[in-house]
Amino acid sequence: MELSRINLNLLTALHQLLRCRSVSQAARALFVTQPAMSRNLAQLRTLLGDPLLVRVGNQMQLTPRAEALSAQVAPLLLNIESLLMPDHFDPALFQGRFNIAITDYTSEHILPTLVEDLCRTAPGLQLHFHLWEPAMITDLREGRMDLAACILNEVPDDIHGRQVGEDSYSCLLRADHPLLLNGGPDLDQYSQADHISISGGGDKNRALDNALATLGRLRRVRITVPFFHSALAFCASSDGILTLPTHMAENLRQRHNLALRPLPFEVERVRYSLIWHQRQQHDAAHGFVRERFYHALEKSRFSKPSPGHNQEL
Repeated sequence: MELSRINLNLLTALHQLLRCRSVSQAARALFVTQPAMSRNLAQLRTLLGDPLLVRVGNQMQLTPRAEALSAQVAPLLLNIESLLMPDHFDPALFQGRFNIAITDYTSEHILPTLVEDLCRTAPGLQLHFHLWEPAMITDLREGRMDLAACILNEVPDDIHGRQVGEDSYSCLLRADHPLLLNGGPDLDQYSQADHISISGGGDKNRALDNALATLGRLRRVRITVPFFHSALAFCASSDGILTLPTHMAENLRQRHNLALRPLPFEVERVRYSLIWHQRQQHDAAHGFVRERFYHALEKSRFSKPSPGHNQEL
């Protein structure tokens, strides 16, 4: 097989297909269409002479060849990225400032170890963090913001990004909430209850409200606050329901002795990503920072439901 005849972009597609075990999820992770990812899979199957993903019941499973490849592809991609990184870049000598948009959840639970790492490896790096809002897409375009870790389901064409994960929604209620009796809340109880909304850190409400609207229902938002922990405190001391991505709800509920329950209706899954403007795609310092940021987000236990997750707690 001649290397010159191989499209190396297929390596990133292969990595996501093996990681996600889903064409649609791999497409979302790389911000491409599902038909485009299906074409990538077809090319990979031809190139490697193996189906790679096969359907078993309702799930896609890796073939033995794919299982072997899954352990090799991620290190290979990292080596290629290191190879292509300009060799004159030395993080120990770098002097510069990065403006990064985040949520307060990311700031408290994921940033401390990342900041410690960056301050040690790049002592001349200045980090300025800002609370993410969707309007900051303009700041990314115009250079006022360098990077953003956020919930954003629709990514503009001029914005590059890497999907960190996706999740369902769950709701939190105080431990002795009357709606917890008999397995509630059901759809009627949910739509008739008071709700708590978090205004800071991006839009966490539109998907919920759109899903309810298709069912002819509305939420009554009684309390709106900008920060997670204020919302949790209000939830613990009132009859208000707080609805969050499941990994956030699961990791935060124990501090306030809150009960976690699944939503009684279907909602589009929430996707969270690391994004930046296309002009910074090939900047060495930016690549250094975003790679460490991405791996901190991906590896953190706060980016996924905690071990032993159980919605009936």
